[in-house]
Amino acid sequence: MSGTEFLWGLVVIAAGVFICVYGLMLFKFALAAMGFGAGFVGAWWLLSSQSDSMRLLISLVAGAIGAFVLFSLVRFGVYVAGAILGLVIALVAGGLITIIGPNVNDTVMIILAGAGLIGGGVFGQRIGQLVVLLATAGMGAFLVVDGLRVWFDTKLSGAGDDPHTLLGNSFAMMLFVTIFAISALSQYNARGLMRRVVN
Repeated sequence: MSGTEFLWGLVVIAAGVFICVYGLMLFKFALAAMGFGAGFVGAWWLLSSQSDSMRLLISLVAGAIGAFVLFSLVRFGVYVAGAILGLVIALVAGGLITIIGPNVNDTVMIILAGAGLIGGGVFGQRIGQLVVLLATAGMGAFLVVDGLRVWFDTKLSGAGDDPHTLLGNSFAMMLFVTIFAISALSQYNARGLMRRVVN
């Protein structure tokens, strides 16, 4: 593992852990961390033909832009959280399809991701605060697993290095589900504790 890969994994894991732990309590900052994580991972994936140092630099800039955009959209937070939850559900569905049957190609994954983003954004506000909890737990867990894949590629690589193939093996999927469950339950309990303390 090179120094760039170590730094890449560390940045993505740190963003994921922040979202998993503080997603519901500090939602405005969790939105920024989700934007950073999505921009960083997306830019890293799109720039696969560049050198690692150039990819890291551009990914950091793209992550900062994503963080600023989502931080400024806090008024539409429930819709953004719904869209993120829809995207995470699409990534999980793509991973399950890959585990059970053939690999999911890019076209099918783009359709799944688009449907998840739009469907989650439209229907997310109907379930209220629960969508924020599920979206932060899901996105945080995905980023943690992605960062761990960078560090431990032989155990966690799915069908490739693309973000949409990350959950394409059973070990990575189970790790995602475990981190998601721990994050969702801990955020739910923390929210209940805060309500009892305030009242």
